[in-house]
Amino acid sequence: MAALDVNGIRCSYNGKPILDNLSLSVAENEIMCLLGASGCGKTTLLKAVAGLLPVTRGEIHIHGRQMNGAGVAVVPEERNIGMIFQDYALFPHLNVASNVAFGLQSKERNKARIKARVAEALELVNLAELGERYPHQLSGGQQQRVAIARALICQPGLMLLDEPFSNIDTQVRMRLIGEIRSLLKGQGISAIFVTHSKEEAFAFSDQLALFRAGHIEQVGRPQALYQHPQSRFVADFLGQANYVPATVLDSRTLMTAMGPITSQAALNAGLGTHGQLLLRPRQIQLSLTEQGNGRVLEQQFLGAYTRCLVDCQGLQLEVSINEPLPAVSQVSVSVVPHALTFFPDSQQGQRAVA
Repeated sequence: MAALDVNGIRCSYNGKPILDNLSLSVAENEIMCLLGASGCGKTTLLKAVAGLLPVTRGEIHIHGRQMNGAGVAVVPEERNIGMIFQDYALFPHLNVASNVAFGLQSKERNKARIKARVAEALELVNLAELGERYPHQLSGGQQQRVAIARALICQPGLMLLDEPFSNIDTQVRMRLIGEIRSLLKGQGISAIFVTHSKEEAFAFSDQLALFRAGHIEQVGRPQALYQHPQSRFVADFLGQANYVPATVLDSRTLMTAMGPITSQAALNAGLGTHGQLLLRPRQIQLSLTEQGNGRVLEQQFLGAYTRCLVDCQGLQLEVSINEPLPAVSQVSVSVVPHALTFFPDSQQGQRAVA
């Protein structure tokens, strides 16, 4: 049984469809990220799952239980979900312990049990000593942990997170992402996570659904979407991309201005097909040589790597290398062996073959 099944739903604002015939499934103990630009429908789907937005067509099932349709309309408080918002939504007049206890108090009357559950929740998020503090006395990361504890205390079957890290300092964000991911995994809680940041999506999710104008362009493991995008839109959204004109020589070989390039997997394109070969900056390697087929035009040191702009047989390529090269270097340009992603010209901007 899936933690969440969304089947062909339709949601509208002021009569205008935002989501139309959208389907998505989230497995047990899986973190699904909804990634896309502002206004593409990510938060609309989250609200529909939470029961905060009417669904005019299609059905939503949470752990096999139908939430809407055919005379069924389960209210948000009965869906057994936890929600974490971008602005944390903490009560400023309540201390940390009281904020965490707030959702449980309507379900549990025994004060001793509430106190014990609050202590357990604060221990989980490493805030055991801060129960008496107020939100304004906490850092942004600590406030987010309070919001997590408040959502966890009711033991939800599904967690919904709406851009929860956008207000966190960059230095703290990746550490907090790792902590919350481990926490959800350790508790066996499935989650849907909305963001417009691909870095957050890569770090936090098991599965990634890339949204575009109300529909899902591609869904799968983050690494698979990055390395094998099914469209130019997916390729460009997820990172820097080089497109090299190419022609299919045989089932595994493309001819380019750089010479023949062999794929580690068969190309699903006919002999002589013209198109564009996708190469990520890390899929190109450089080596210093006076007789090389490329020339370094500029370099930019970015800490973890150096960005290079290289001219190779009239092609300008973005390449990522570990260490800077001598200025205006002559280099040999080659491609790291991998399963190539090729976009036929007849399908440019649409689907890839690999």
